[in-house]
Amino acid sequence: MPDVHFHFSSDINTSMQFRTIVSVFTSLACTHAAVIDHDTVVPFAQPTPTTTLQTLAVQYKPQIYIANGCHPYLAVDEDGNTSGGLKPTGSQSAGCKGSGYGSQIYGRAVEYEGVYAFMYSWYMPKDETLPGLGHRHDWEACVVWLDSLDDPNVVALSASYHSTYLTYYPPDSDYLDGDSAKIEYSTSWVILDHSLSATSTSGETQDLIM
Repeated sequence: MPDVHFHFSSDINTSMQFRTIVSVFTSLACTHAAVIDHDTVVPFAQPTPTTTLQTLAVQYKPQIYIANGCHPYLAVDEDGNTSGGLKPTGSQSAGCKGSGYGSQIYGRAVEYEGVYAFMYSWYMPKDETLPGLGHRHDWEACVVWLDSLDDPNVVALSASYHSTYLTYYPPDSDYLDGDSAKIEYSTSWVILDHSLSATSTSGETQDLIM
């Protein structure tokens, strides 16, 4: 593996997450878009990659294991209609145990300080710890860091953790299933929202929209 020298910044990663989410919604929105029920958003097919970054983004898609809470849902359809989410009522997963249409993952890729950051974001309709305690809508993201485009290796993983990121540098081999990072969505504390972390438990992948 090449000798790679770079540092990770929570501020930069958080900014990347915000830009990724805004970019996804901006690129898919249309003038007549509406807010619709979270379980009526219909997916569209993963586009065929046409660039090296897109090809690698599909190849290195992470998998997500839901330990507790909502499963990932679709945030937007091809007409720009967006999910209305869910109020935090009932159990942690009430009303959000998985869409009958399946789900999607949203991504962007960029070169940063000599390495390549592939950011992947999931959308959950709510984030709830106890009935009534939580909020509507939840975006979580992970970053898969590659050292090159020609002969890539995963040199680090970053997972959104409340207002910062947990970074695994280098990642434990148990956190990878081939090229796919294994990510867990969970909360361990009543007063804390859900967040992401690397895990040795396998999960599911979704079609990627970039």
